[in-house]
Amino acid sequence: MINLIDLSDAFLQVKENRGCAGVDGVTIEEFELDLKRNLARLHQELKAKSYLPLPLLKILVDKGDGTGTARKLCIPAVRDRVAQTAVLHLIEPILEKEFEECSFAFRKGRSVQKAIHKIQEYYDRGFRWVVDADIDAFFDSVNHDQLMAKVGKYIKHKEIVRLINLWIKAEVWNGDSIEIINTGIPQGSPLSPILSNLFLDELDEAMLQNGQKFVRYADDFVILCKSPDKAKDALELTEEVLHSLSLKLDEADIVSFDHGFRYLGVTFVRSMSFSSSDKSTKEKKVLFYPPPLNLPAYFSQKKRRQR
Repeated sequence: MINLIDLSDAFLQVKENRGCAGVDGVTIEEFELDLKRNLARLHQELKAKSYLPLPLLKILVDKGDGTGTARKLCIPAVRDRVAQTAVLHLIEPILEKEFEECSFAFRKGRSVQKAIHKIQEYYDRGFRWVVDADIDAFFDSVNHDQLMAKVGKYIKHKEIVRLINLWIKAEVWNGDSIEIINTGIPQGSPLSPILSNLFLDELDEAMLQNGQKFVRYADDFVILCKSPDKAKDALELTEEVLHSLSLKLDEADIVSFDHGFRYLGVTFVRSMSFSSSDKSTKEKKVLFYPPPLNLPAYFSQKKRRQR
């Protein structure tokens, strides 16, 4: 399934992505000091099916949008990021074939800029009314049973499916106690981007099959229409599909290019589009970083619960 070469390649990507230590306090640099042994141990656990992930480390990061609001990130330990990245490398080619052209986030060869170009293309074709919407607490609201059903539809290797299930139904250390994730996809994990795209692929398909001009970046999307009535119909369809996914809209506005709107940090007004020149709003500061988890006490309590 996952060999040492897979894990070595995965570690290189984890190192390139940088990131902080997890609940065990082990940094990427410290993991690399004994890399051969650490990867061999991880490989043996995966091979023996004895592997269990450590709890995620919950940190709060400024969204960087100038509002002072925080985004919750749940960071896996380095060893778990390596394992997840190795699985990502295996499943990405399978799932990528299923994704739609309207999805622009977290995919190779796609970007915010390409989503912006697509919106401009639709404007030039006469689509001047816009449904501007995002999903209410998407990453906290994903139904695990529905997600795993989608995973199982395309990923046939039972052990890979089991690992993904372990990672989404994770424990989280918040600095005071261990929480259990019952719904949602933990942001901060290597697999969260592709799993979010998999879950929302049903929305993409429904909108395209209905002939909508749909552009989605993660849980934030726009639908471009030729009239306000068409925009209202598109909004109703969106709500129906999201309801079937146990999700709901946070905010949704119907606006025109004449009045202008903002999407993905870009302001669109008629044929013009421009980004904010204020770079300070893009700084993302860590607002809360808990101390490392007392692992001996954690494992001791876990053993007592299993008796």
